[in-house]
Amino acid sequence: MLLQYPPRPQSAAEAVCASPVSCQVADARTAPLVRGLSGTIQSGSALRIEGMSAVLGRLGAVGPASLSRFRGTLTGALLGDCLGAEFEGAEEVPLDRVIQHLGSLEENRGDGILQYSDDTAMTRCVVQSLLSRSDFDDMDMARRFAEEYRRSPHRGYGAGVIRVFKKLLNPKCSDVFQPAREQFNGKGSFGNGGAMRAAPFALAYPDIHDVKKYARRCAQLTHASSLGYNGAVLQALAVHLALQGVMCWSEFLEVLIQEMEVVEGEQKSLSDARELNEGDYPFSNRLRKVKEFLQRNSVAIEEVVSELGNGIAALHSVPTAIFCFLHCLEPLPELPPHYNGLQRTIAYSLALGGDTDTIATMAAAIAGAHYGIEQVPDDWKNCCEGFEETEHWAERLYDLYQFRARGGSLMRDHNDKCLEGAANEGAH
Repeated sequence: MLLQYPPRPQSAAEAVCASPVSCQVADARTAPLVRGLSGTIQSGSALRIEGMSAVLGRLGAVGPASLSRFRGTLTGALLGDCLGAEFEGAEEVPLDRVIQHLGSLEENRGDGILQYSDDTAMTRCVVQSLLSRSDFDDMDMARRFAEEYRRSPHRGYGAGVIRVFKKLLNPKCSDVFQPAREQFNGKGSFGNGGAMRAAPFALAYPDIHDVKKYARRCAQLTHASSLGYNGAVLQALAVHLALQGVMCWSEFLEVLIQEMEVVEGEQKSLSDARELNEGDYPFSNRLRKVKEFLQRNSVAIEEVVSELGNGIAALHSVPTAIFCFLHCLEPLPELPPHYNGLQRTIAYSLALGGDTDTIATMAAAIAGAHYGIEQVPDDWKNCCEGFEETEHWAERLYDLYQFRARGGSLMRDHNDKCLEGAANEGAH
């Protein structure tokens, strides 16, 4: 089960990885060679962890982050949301029912009949703010969230975040992070609302440190518990790594675990986790469970739900979404053989039941970053509300990303052509 990409001619970009990066073979699924910025990754050698953050930080600037992957990320997330809404809250979702539902999309011929939920509504706000402001602006982001809710309150928002929005709409609100801090007797929310909208940060920032920083800050506007905003960090990291396309699945997980151990090693993260009886490093430990599942020949859906979760807590959904993506890299006997990787990821996510729209939107965002827009079926896409805008915004984010990757300063150089185009688009 590998993250595989077509071979390409070696270029000067290969020099970015000074140290060998490779994956340790867990089973036959990791036997093929993987080609990426690190050159050919030889199977059977040990994963070299030292300096990985520094290497990945540079990879973001020169990696194969193609426009196809950007479009795949946002469109995949939209598909996961719109298709997942059909099964949201169901305890059991028979796989044949999922397949039948997805098959019916081909007959509808696409009329934008599937509405998106709060997942996409808030993701669109993130994209629009990043394009309009050319960087992360907490005041602008918070205002867009609150005003989007006021314009369209029936997208499935939770009661907790509605209270946050109402406080943000108060003209006297001067600290946009305070309403979230007041949630649940000052403990904050640990839901997955921050994670479901985190993908755009991987598309706006080539540097891994910026991805983590701004995914966290954005999530903190509504989720003040570290178990909420750390889930957003993990989701953004997963999209970031998938966008670069340099790793086998075991290396992908090892890097995520390494990064999350640093994130979860902060005092607030430790204290929040202990207060909720989750133990230290809960996200890192869930990722280890994901790795354990992937090393087995098979795993039942019931066990995935039991061990990883399918609920609204970030801890019970973000690692699950990552598992869905990795588990579906290869064909599954229970799914139609003509399904591609993105289709398998979405179908499997829906079969888990629970918070299907959010788990599917996160899993499909990662898958879309990996596979690109070519694996998005037209019949599925055309049935989703807002797909045309989604693809157009992906192009604008791509411009911003490439400008940053070239060393441009978006906050200062407002004469740059790419910046002007993106900013103007974000204002609409």
